[in-house]
Amino acid sequence: MKHKRAYISPKKHRYRRISRMMLVVLILLLAVLGGIFIKQKREDDAQKAQEAKTAAQTGSDTEPAETESSTKSAEDATQTVQEEQIPQEDANSQQEEEDAGTAGTSVNKDIQTAQNTATEENHKTNGLAICMYHYVYDKDHPPKDKLNSNFIEVHALEEELQYLTENDYYFPTWEEVQKYVEGSLLLPEKSVVLTFDDGAYSFLDLGVPLFEKYQVPVTSFLIGNIDGKKKVKKYASEYMTFQSHSYNMHRGGGNIGHGGIFPVMDHDEAVADLQKSIKIGGNNDAFAYPYGDYNDNCVQAVKDAGFKCAVTTEYGRAKPGDHPLLLPRVRMSMGQSLESFKKLVE
Repeated sequence: MKHKRAYISPKKHRYRRISRMMLVVLILLLAVLGGIFIKQKREDDAQKAQEAKTAAQTGSDTEPAETESSTKSAEDATQTVQEEQIPQEDANSQQEEEDAGTAGTSVNKDIQTAQNTATEENHKTNGLAICMYHYVYDKDHPPKDKLNSNFIEVHALEEELQYLTENDYYFPTWEEVQKYVEGSLLLPEKSVVLTFDDGAYSFLDLGVPLFEKYQVPVTSFLIGNIDGKKKVKKYASEYMTFQSHSYNMHRGGGNIGHGGIFPVMDHDEAVADLQKSIKIGGNNDAFAYPYGDYNDNCVQAVKDAGFKCAVTTEYGRAKPGDHPLLLPRVRMSMGQSLESFKKLVE
């Protein structure tokens, strides 16, 4: 006896066919996801194995080995605070900035290139001129930007450096400046400190080669968020050190002086900014107040960030008894003669 074949409607047949296709797609999708999971797990296992190997070689299970240059770039205590104060939103860029900032620290350090010859009978008694420059230009190839009193012509700058070297001037480090104003160190009669604010490309391109030519130390107070890490990596020099002009405080928003934002910033926010600038420049020897604006809260933040010295835009020579975080400077202006320069630094 023959059995009749069950009748399946076209609609039901289509439904079964679609169901089978969906099942096949689901199986393929699960297979792909499984493959991705397995691959990721293998990569994670390999990375953990490499980290364990590195930790065993360096003697540490939690921190990567530090290079000699990065170890020397900041005090241990300051380094710890820096790690804690960096805002979370900057975590991704922090490592890049730190790598760039420490890349040139083997030459981007405040070093002494001469011997201090000061004696009790023969030493500087009329105060130390900390010279404040900003920008450099070449009269034969004038810049597109409008010149102002903050510019110095490159040939005039060379005349000044030539005068200083021919007359055996001494260039104190910031540590020596700190000891000098605190009264624990004498400086030779012919002593001077040279600084350029902002870390402008005009100075880096035209000025730094002159300082290298005459082997004269100079400080560049760098604004960290304006190509800071790029400048440190490209322009680090044996005779030029990058110090801090803040990371992102060179902007308006304040209510005193020139209206810089530093005096109205929250303490922790200000300290985090300063320490970020230290990360980029690799030094905490000196700080220049943006626009020269400061109050007691600013000075405390600079101290808490770990700086040895800080300079203002107030006119004068640094003398024993001055606060190391409130040092005056002598402004260098466009068009000044060599004779004027001599009187300013002698």
